[in-house]
Amino acid sequence: MSYLDNGSTLRATFRLMPPKRHDIDPSKSEVLAHIMESMNSDLGRAIRAFNSMRHIKSAVLVFDRIHRQWRGCDWMPPEEKDKVALLSAAVLELKRDLAALRSEMRKKLAGSRKRSSRIRDEEPEPEPEPAIDPEVAEAEKRAAECRKAMQKARETIEEDEWFRAMRAALAEGDTASSPSVPPQ
Repeated sequence: MSYLDNGSTLRATFRLMPPKRHDIDPSKSEVLAHIMESMNSDLGRAIRAFNSMRHIKSAVLVFDRIHRQWRGCDWMPPEEKDKVALLSAAVLELKRDLAALRSEMRKKLAGSRKRSSRIRDEEPEPEPEPAIDPEVAEAEKRAAECRKAMQKARETIEEDEWFRAMRAALAEGDTASSPSVPPQ
């Protein structure tokens, strides 16, 4: 947490910063000018503060890709119509990120299935009917979690068996010759 001379944090000072443009040339950057003015500091300290605040983990300053401007993380437009547009754009961006994560997860899941040594012909488990009693619902939830954990354990055991079989097959084969010696 970085404190300013007056004792406040960078987040508290810049979270409501209105949208401003940034330029590679520090003398043309509106963001750096605003930071220098707010902090009463020199350009070097403003650049360090900007780099700290724009980092994804702190996210004090957020880059708006549509308007290509930096703004405070909690800034909202003054008009209600613009607020709705900003929030809907944020929701669409989150949906795109979620779709990308789902697709990446599906690819990894498909890749792990291809590596499996045998084909599983298991019937999908039927969905449990919603229970009226909350205790029964909690028990069904725990049972579903236990089923998932057991399936994961089975897959891990199968992968371990595959590795053992491969090691045994390699151990039974010919010993490897030195790469400098041609095969006979």
